[in-house]
Amino acid sequence: MTTSLKTTSFLLLFVLISAFFTKSTQAQNDPEQLAKDFVENGNYSEALPYFEDLVHLYPQDKELNYYLGMCLVETENFSQQARNALQIALGDDTPAKSFYYLGQCFHAENNFSEALQYYQQYDKEAKKREKRSTRIEELIELCEQQVNPFPVPEEEITEEQEETAAPEEELIPEVVEIPTGLADSLINFQVNATIKYLNIDQFNSKNSLNAFVKAWQAEQNLNNIQEQTSRLRNAYKTALASNKNKIAEQILQLEKETYQQTQAINQFYAEARALEKAYWDGQSAQSIQDFALQVRQMEDSIQHAREQKRIEKLEAQKPIVLPDSLVKTMLPEEPVVVDKGVVYKIQIGAYSKTPPDWVQRLYKKLAIIRRIDQYTDEKGVTVYTVGELKSYNDALQMQSQVRTEGVKDAFIAAYQDGQRISVQEARKISEE
Repeated sequence: MTTSLKTTSFLLLFVLISAFFTKSTQAQNDPEQLAKDFVENGNYSEALPYFEDLVHLYPQDKELNYYLGMCLVETENFSQQARNALQIALGDDTPAKSFYYLGQCFHAENNFSEALQYYQQYDKEAKKREKRSTRIEELIELCEQQVNPFPVPEEEITEEQEETAAPEEELIPEVVEIPTGLADSLINFQVNATIKYLNIDQFNSKNSLNAFVKAWQAEQNLNNIQEQTSRLRNAYKTALASNKNKIAEQILQLEKETYQQTQAINQFYAEARALEKAYWDGQSAQSIQDFALQVRQMEDSIQHAREQKRIEKLEAQKPIVLPDSLVKTMLPEEPVVVDKGVVYKIQIGAYSKTPPDWVQRLYKKLAIIRRIDQYTDEKGVTVYTVGELKSYNDALQMQSQVRTEGVKDAFIAAYQDGQRISVQEARKISEE
């Protein structure tokens, strides 16, 4: 190979390598790509503030509005903001799942006719492979039964209402009192697409810090309420029949307090985020860049410390090998299907992945007083049910009881010889 050819080859290789690393660096510094990476990994709550900022900059961008609507719905925020974003996203190149998410927004508002139209549009346009990962058939059936499985969106305040309503001023103490458990904790508080706080010393406003402290305290109260509820459910299991109604009333009251605390947490965090975002909106690009770099360095240091601790723990552990006979005794036995003929069950959920933490907590509480059965359907979705009833009227009564016990969207599902059929067909077969 001549010297000239070698030189040309080397320059070409250099250009290709430079282009590759330039593209990688740009991807790391691109908020849109970072947000899309979060979505791809199912981290919708982390992607949400990025897309909110991007849509603020590009309000008519269909793709950004689609991602914003997706993140809002996936985090169970079925507000006007979600509907507006998804409706802006509609067009010739609209992903079919836009109709699925819009259907959920209207479903959450009990607008069953509008929701059903969007669900049917999605069912018509989406590919079979995509639909397997959704609840489309179940949601259509719930719509037809006029059952709402979603939390009802909070009533939003219009601009006109904001102008006429006199805001209540709250006196903020000169020194915000920090609870003991929060003082030295990592908080991982995302302000906007660029700014994130790892400890409370990074707050710039006493008002926002005060709101954050209130949110944290509300979370502690929520944990205490959930522990009380768990103890009451344990007591319900062994209580006399004469005491069960009283315990059930106490459980329902605690469930209401759980909802109130959850709403308060969201409100205080939103207030803290808005105040800190306003501060950073007034700072220079260099100040923002310097702070973001400082946070990344802190995260790297924390990650390194955790990795070292993990390695030390692994080195201290010795592997334990169990004999085959013991392993076999530890494995759960396969459930035996005993339901023959027409059977009614109360479906309390269906998930293609692991149920969310709050759902697992709810099922754990319910399992104290009822046996929860589960099976995986032909689409790979795990269905959770309670009860096996031969009478539709008995099923209606159990459905009412299960909703009272916390599963607000519980509904009747029918089976014949272990196979799912419609409730109408089951009643026809049973002549009910």
